[in-house]
Amino acid sequence: MKRVNFFSHAAAVIMVTILCGLIYAAVQQTYRTAANDPQLQMAKDMTVALNKGRSMESLFSKDTIEISESLAPFITFYDKNGTPLRSSGLLFGKTPVPPKGVFDFTEKNGEDVLSWQPATGVRMALVMESVHSNEIAFVAAGRSLMETEKRESNLVKMVMIGWFLCLGIIGIHWIFSGRTDK
Repeated sequence: MKRVNFFSHAAAVIMVTILCGLIYAAVQQTYRTAANDPQLQMAKDMTVALNKGRSMESLFSKDTIEISESLAPFITFYDKNGTPLRSSGLLFGKTPVPPKGVFDFTEKNGEDVLSWQPATGVRMALVMESVHSNEIAFVAAGRSLMETEKRESNLVKMVMIGWFLCLGIIGIHWIFSGRTDK
């Protein structure tokens, strides 16, 4: 009887572990993909406007943000070589430029949605769209992942607490069921 008791409790531990992992993965992916939503809208709107012939100047405000400190989204226009033309976001006073591979992928596929770390401690949710305009070849929209990463950290803590509580309940049940099996 003890052998069956061990296997049923081990199966419960495995199931709880799998369910906790699934809960974490589902919620984490929801957090991370939702972090792209404003940038997707901004990049697509800018792409449509540029493809319809609107000028770069008509699409920008005069303000810029420091992306290492702000949660606000930003837009950057690049030429066909990946050289920045105009940006509403600066990183330490300079326009950030993603790696060449991002431009290559975007040119080939029309869009790239990615996490990007342009500097230590600065992580961005970035959406890049290919544009069919004379001067502008790419539109990038990004924003900080700082708040998303805080939510993910809290999620890890919540799932771990739930997992330990479930393991504790299984352990207590195993102890008490072992006494009644005698």
